[in-house]
Amino acid sequence: FPFEAAWVQMATDRLSDEVQARISAQAKTLANQEDGPCPFLVDDKCAIYESRPLICMTQGLPLMFEAEDGESEVDFCPLNFDTREGIESLTEDALIPLDSLNLKLAIANTLFCRSADIEESSVRLRMSSIVLDIK
Repeated sequence: FPFEAAWVQMATDRLSDEVQARISAQAKTLANQEDGPCPFLVDDKCAIYESRPLICMTQGLPLMFEAEDGESEVDFCPLNFDTREGIESLTEDALIPLDSLNLKLAIANTLFCRSADIEESSVRLRMSSIVLDIK
């Protein structure tokens, strides 16, 4: 979303020149790759942690979403739980409603695009593409 890209850009602008250069170099290396580490990982830490996109904030957490067949599904990283009982004891109020969260993000994106007078888009942006567009 352009909304999150702008947020990432503002966070990047606050970084030191040295860290920005490292992120830019990593983004160039990753630009033509399908998968790979996030260019914002510097010394194994997120350089923009406080301003990271929603997808990063929810990574590995127990997410509830509607599957293509209309049924609710839950996805999470099992490494976030110490025991099998921890996973099995998850109740619906402990799950993050991903569809609702994404709807709120889409609304924020629409409002941002309108206020910034830019074309609205819901296209997924790769972090390396955001970095390379910043420079």
